[in-house]
Amino acid sequence: MPEKTAARPNFLVFCTDQQGSYALGCNANPDIRTPNVDRLAREGATFVRAYCSNPVCMPSRASIFTGLTPRQHGCTTNGVNLPESVPTVVQALADAGYRTHAVGKLHLHAFGPKERDGRRPFSWEDGRRWREGDITGLPAGYYGFQTADYVGGHVDYCFGDYENWLVAEHPGVRELYGRGRSRHLVSEAPPCRTLPVPDEHHYNTWIADRASAFLSSVSPGQSFFLWCSFPDPHFPFAACERYRHLFDPASLALRSTWNDASDPCGVLADFRANWGVLPEFDEATLREVVAQTYGMIAHIDASIGRVLDALEGKGLAQKTVVAVLSDHGEYLGAHHLVYKGAWPYEELYRVPFLWRVPSGARGQRVGDRVVSLLDFAPTVLDYAGVEESVLDRGGLAVDRPFRLPGRSLRKTLDTGEALTPRPALVEFEPHRPSGQLLRQRTIVEERFKLTVFAPTGEGLLRDLVEDPDERVNLWDDPSCRAEKARLLHTLVEELARTDPFGAERIADA
Repeated sequence: MPEKTAARPNFLVFCTDQQGSYALGCNANPDIRTPNVDRLAREGATFVRAYCSNPVCMPSRASIFTGLTPRQHGCTTNGVNLPESVPTVVQALADAGYRTHAVGKLHLHAFGPKERDGRRPFSWEDGRRWREGDITGLPAGYYGFQTADYVGGHVDYCFGDYENWLVAEHPGVRELYGRGRSRHLVSEAPPCRTLPVPDEHHYNTWIADRASAFLSSVSPGQSFFLWCSFPDPHFPFAACERYRHLFDPASLALRSTWNDASDPCGVLADFRANWGVLPEFDEATLREVVAQTYGMIAHIDASIGRVLDALEGKGLAQKTVVAVLSDHGEYLGAHHLVYKGAWPYEELYRVPFLWRVPSGARGQRVGDRVVSLLDFAPTVLDYAGVEESVLDRGGLAVDRPFRLPGRSLRKTLDTGEALTPRPALVEFEPHRPSGQLLRQRTIVEERFKLTVFAPTGEGLLRDLVEDPDERVNLWDDPSCRAEKARLLHTLVEELARTDPFGAERIADA
C-alpha cells in the first residue's frame, strides 16, 4: 500500500439525486440558475456527455463508490443492499490515511425493507427503524465512512440524523414535512402544492452547515474525503418556501419532445400503457413541475456555494479536488415522461460530471467524448496515489492484473489531454407490467447508442448526431445493419469485460 502522506489532495464531492446533465446553466440550459456550479465549470472541466451506470439510485451510487458495474458489485436495482464484502474507494482512502465523512444521502441500504416471513430484513437506512429509535446513527466505518451526518428520504419525508436534530432543536418544523404537502404524483391536483419548510431549517441548509462544520474540524495537514449529497431534485416536485416562486412556469423552455408520447418498440409501449405509475399531464402541469424542479436545483446550488465558501475560508481550496455529479437523470417531460424508468433516453442517462482540480486545466468543456460515472473511482484513486488493486476482492486469473472497468480522467483534468474514444455501458433491470424481469443493456458511443431488451429480443438504435432528440429507431433499418452488428459486438465485448468476478481463486486446480 502506498505510504500515507498529507501531501495528497483532499476530495470534496457534491452529489445530487435525479438531475439530468441539461439541468445546469453551464450545460447550456437557458433558464436555470446555477452560478456556483457554473463557476466550478469555469475553473475546471465539464464532461457534457457523462453517463450513469444504472438509471436508478442504489445501483448507480454503489457503482460510484465501488468503481464496479451493478453486475459486478451485486446491487442491481433499488431495494438491494450493497454487499458489505465489496471494497469501496472510500475505505481505500481511509486505509491510506484519509479522514472520510459523509453528509446527506447515501442510499447504499434500502430505505424501507418490507416484512417477509414475519421478519423485517435489516437495513441501516431503514426509515421506520430510525423513527422508532432502533437506529440512532450509522455505524463507524459504514462502507468506509468513519463518520456521517445522515439524511434519508426525499422532499416531503425525511429521517436520520437531520430529522433527529430538527425534532430536538426546532420543534414543530418536522411536521411541515409530510405527504400531502408536496406534489408527489404529477397527476394530482392542484398543479403543485407547497413545501412550507423554511429555507434555514430545510435539509439542504443542514447539509451545507454540517459539511462546513466538518471542514472546520479537519486538522491542519489532514487529508480528507467529504461526500456532500443532496436528496433533491428527486420527485416529489416541490421547492421550499424561498425557492418555490423563483421561476415563472410560463417562461420556461420545455424539452422539444414533451408532447410526443409515441414509443419506439413494443416493450416500451407496454410500459407506457400498463405500468400504472406513469401519469398523464398537460402543458400547464409540466411547466409547474419544471419550475419547482429548477427551484430545488437553485437551492442546491446556493448550498454548494456555502460549502465552497467554507472550503476557501479554511484555505483548503488549492488543496482540494472538487467534483459535482448526480446518480442519474430525470425525464422532466421529455417524450411525455416524468420520473425515471425503462425508456433509455439521454435525459435519464446523461448526468452532471464536473471536476475542479488544483493547478488543473481551466474552463474545459469536454463535449466530444463519452465518459461514465465508472470513471469516478479510478480518477479519485489516481489523485490519491492508491492502486486500483486495493479494490480487488479476488476471482480474477492470477496472470491478469486487476483493473476497474472505468478509467482515470486525471490527464485530461490536469493538462486538457484529449480522451480516446471509449463506450459507456448502462445496465438496468426493471420489472415489466406483467411482473417479469426485463434485462436492459445499453452501449453509448460518440455518435450511436444501442439498447437491447431481453428476453423480448427488441432493441433501439439511435444516431445521436442526426437525431439528438431520439425520435427515430434505426434497429430494423436495412441501411444500418452493419452499424447495428458492430455495436452489438461492442456491447458483447463490454459485457464480457465487466462480467462479475466470481469466487476467490484459492488454487490452480
